[in-house]
Amino acid sequence: MDSSESTAKENTIKSPIWRDKLLLTLMTIAVIGVVLQITLGGVVRVTGSGDGCPDWPMCFGQAFPPLDQETIDRLYDGPRLSPPQPHNVLIEFSHRTVGTLVGLIIVATVILVWTRHSAYKVVAWLATAEFIVITIVGGLGGAVVLSDLNPAIRTVHLFLAEIVVFFAVMALVAASYGRPSSIVGTTSKWMWGRVSHEHRSALILSATAGIVTLIALLSGSYAVWKEAGAVCPSWPLCGGDIIPQSTFEWIHMTHRVLSLVSIILVLLAGHKVWRLPNISGALRFAALASAVIIFSQMLMGAANPWTTFAEWARAGHLSLATLAWVDMVFIVALLLRPVPGRELAEASRSSAE
Repeated sequence: MDSSESTAKENTIKSPIWRDKLLLTLMTIAVIGVVLQITLGGVVRVTGSGDGCPDWPMCFGQAFPPLDQETIDRLYDGPRLSPPQPHNVLIEFSHRTVGTLVGLIIVATVILVWTRHSAYKVVAWLATAEFIVITIVGGLGGAVVLSDLNPAIRTVHLFLAEIVVFFAVMALVAASYGRPSSIVGTTSKWMWGRVSHEHRSALILSATAGIVTLIALLSGSYAVWKEAGAVCPSWPLCGGDIIPQSTFEWIHMTHRVLSLVSIILVLLAGHKVWRLPNISGALRFAALASAVIIFSQMLMGAANPWTTFAEWARAGHLSLATLAWVDMVFIVALLLRPVPGRELAEASRSSAE
């Protein structure tokens, strides 16, 4: 081993990524922030606040928008026949503000990873992918406003926001259980192929549950796009009919069937993970959380027709669906986590001695 490789290894061991509290804090805030951003996006949609700011990236041509009706009426030049209300402006502006702050946090994360912990290639590239996708999400957010809230762009906007969550969670877990390439000699590898059949089976089931959960979530967005989100006034059937009676009802009930499949898969995955031997406390907590979240999501879905599709029920439905997706990504990431860098660091110290 030449001197440069030896120095890189020594520096990595002295400052392992899992001890960088600032970085891990920023990564955690990024995960929470993206979930909050998606939730606020749901609030924007159900309250009809999508054009609360008729321009982009400014709001009424200002860094901070007017919040009094008289000024809004005077400055408004958008697609509505009547100007938005102050609460619509505030909701849309809050959505944009959280998105901007989350973007800045992700930028800081990428800079910290590449400047302090470049040996951890998995973390670095996951954080970079997170930054790239959230940049696209921000641009699509502007396109939504400038295209008079085009529903197709809105659906893609939501999909990519959920992908940001995926990269954010994977980066956080990879950093918490970092495996630096300067110690092992190659880019960090996940534990696939080094685990038992039960472990691998739980991983495949959890990944499948996560994918179906995301599809069910997006199918709900599609139903809203097609104006079929509120066509079924009862639950679990649509108006008491076993077979849907219209195209809109078929779209809505397809979403409900996909949701049911995702509920079953999430419960099975959580149960299988819970029964795995020698799992970490974090993985056991995520397995338990999957049952709590998915039952809450099911009740929130039922609350939509029960409350005649109240705004809080519709926004909460999207938020809990996102949490179910986040939890499954956490489970997959923890099952796929690299061999802990702590053990490798100790092994390197022992071999050096």
